[in-house]
Amino acid sequence: MKILLFGQLGERIGREVDAALASDGCTIAELRHALAEQWPAMTSDLASGALRFAVDQEIVDDSFAISPGQEVALFSVLSGG
Repeated sequence: MKILLFGQLGERIGREVDAALASDGCTIAELRHALAEQWPAMTSDLASGALRFAVDQEIVDDSFAISPGQEVALFSVLSGG
């Protein structure tokens, strides 16, 4: 699943990463865990609570279930736009 990264995290890691997830989808909490395992440089950002996830351009919480094919973006709450 491709994850779009914005703000300082996108500048440090890259604007897009490909996360290895279950083919039937996952929750945002599971995605946080998977991203931290795949990119240790993101661990403190993911745990800080200063990042938000948007699925199909709607901000969602950690319990939201992502389905394959949905657009997922990760951004800092301080990001402009």
